[in-house]
This record gives sequence, structure tokens and C-alpha cells, in this order.
Amino acid sequence: MFVHLSDWWVKSLVLIGIGLAADLASRRRFPLGAVLAGASYLVATVLANALKDVFDRPRPSLVDPNVHPLVHVPGTGAMPSGHAAGAFAAAVAVGLVHPRLRWPLIALAALIALSRVWLGVHYLSDVLVGAALGGAVALGLWKLTRAIIPERTSSP
Repeated sequence: MFVHLSDWWVKSLVLIGIGLAADLASRRRFPLGAVLAGASYLVATVLANALKDVFDRPRPSLVDPNVHPLVHVPGTGAMPSGHAAGAFAAAVAVGLVHPRLRWPLIALAALIALSRVWLGVHYLSDVLVGAALGGAVALGLWKLTRAIIPERTSSP
């Protein structure tokens, strides 16, 4: 299960798709949940990748020979987790637009983040920093969106 939770399409397409489905179900004229989730996902992922170079933290299996990763180990640094950053960015973004989905989506994002630790490619602190980064990006973009187009950001 954790291998599939770690798949790229779960942390991106599934979460953004849930936002789009919620937008359509709420009959929004503009798919704010999906757009905010997509933008948050992209910004958080780019920032996480840039921060990997700053922290330059090696992956657990490169430091401890007792760690045997269950998936391919990326060649980038471990801190922060891009999976956690992207998943939490998209989940928090959709949750801000559609509050009834907030906790189920945060639970899904948490499972995605924890899958990276279980699979042996991240430390717990990597995913916690990634989750905080993703949540902060989503909240920042939400506030920016509300300042620019306040009439479209309130629930119908």
C-alpha cells in the first residue's frame, strides 16, 4: 500500500482531481479548489527541490547500511520531502476551499508523507518539514487569492 501511496499521481493528480470534483459538485463557476491545489502543489514542489540543495541531507540508506529502501532512492537530498510538500500543499489548498474535505485530505497527505519514511527514502523530520512547507505554501496562496478575488474565494 505504501508503495502506491508514494506514486507521483497520488500526491498530485488524485488530490487535484478531488478538488476539481468538489468544485464541480458545488457548482462553482471557477474551479478554485483544483486551481489552488495545482498551483500550491507546483510552488511547494519547486521550493522543496530548491531547499534540498540548501540542506544537502543524505538519504537514510546512504548513511545507515541497515536501512534497505523498498523503492528506488532518488539522487536528490532528503530534506525536505517533495512528496510531503506537494501532498500537503494540494490537500490543504482543497481543504481551504472545501472545508468538509479538509481532514480526510490531510489524513491522505499524512499517509503519503509517512509512506516515504516506511519505504526508507526519508527521515521523519524530512516529511515533517515538507508537510509544513506545503501547508504554508497553500495558506499563502489562499490568502493571496482572497486578496485578489475575494468574491470567488468564499464558499457558495
